[in-house]
Amino acid sequence: MGWFIHHVNVQAHDVRQSAAFYRDIIGLKDGAWVYPATVGEVGHNPDSIAAFGSLNRGIHVVRAIPTFPRDNKLLHNPTIGGHFAFNVPDILVVKARLEAAGIAVSDAGEYAMSGVRQIYCYDPSHNVIEINQIVNPSGGPAPGAEETNDLRFEPGIYEGEWALHHVNLPAHDVRATAAFFRDLIGLEEMAWEPAADSPVAAYTSNPDSLAMFGHQNRGLHIAKPTPAFAWDNGFKHNPTVGGHFALVVQSLDAVKQRMDKAGVIYTEAGPYAMAGMRQLYAYDPSLNLVEIDEMI
Repeated sequence: MGWFIHHVNVQAHDVRQSAAFYRDIIGLKDGAWVYPATVGEVGHNPDSIAAFGSLNRGIHVVRAIPTFPRDNKLLHNPTIGGHFAFNVPDILVVKARLEAAGIAVSDAGEYAMSGVRQIYCYDPSHNVIEINQIVNPSGGPAPGAEETNDLRFEPGIYEGEWALHHVNLPAHDVRATAAFFRDLIGLEEMAWEPAADSPVAAYTSNPDSLAMFGHQNRGLHIAKPTPAFAWDNGFKHNPTVGGHFALVVQSLDAVKQRMDKAGVIYTEAGPYAMAGMRQLYAYDPSLNLVEIDEMI
């Protein structure tokens, strides 16, 4: 089954402040939200949402709306705590498997994004998951038949293009959460491709610590929170706790220079975990952990 990460939704206490971080420091270009003909009670205004990417793909920075489920007759609140969304070719097949397994599903329909039907559920670790499907051309291209999160590049404002590389979800039971994505969503579990002489190989090679969905480490990482991970690796940030998402940029050094100028604290991890990838971690202004990568 083809699939790709459609967007990452991050909660922000100050949407404009967080948007400035992604635009001015990381170098992403503001996107324009595209609405369907009939819009739900989404509460959008410049202080409640910012988008980076085209056709509603990419990054959504949102303010929490506690009444969002009530306002839209949903069981889940996609505005609180963040979530990630992946696109599949047949959402009804996935929904049927979820409901047959007794998992509560919120079917929002095409209510917020033009050409995109959306459903929400919890995974076994209580991460909010959005599954969506392109239902008409206004939603953009659907996944290819064999696609596993191929990089879909978007224009930047400084050094060139950027793309979503992966989402890292925390899981108290990695194998149970992996089974959810494999057996109910329909993703294929794949092998991790480690960096040469990786200092974290014992972690990344342990199926109880990490599960991987996608080619060449792209896609979905399901990770067991490990409190000592940052200490053991001399990091200022712990990428195994609380989840994070990763972007690929053209020049990590240019992003670092802007972070240094703005006083942003970061961890430059180097090519320590993923083959062919230099990695950096930082918090956005709302303390969402962001990984910024450069292919080497």
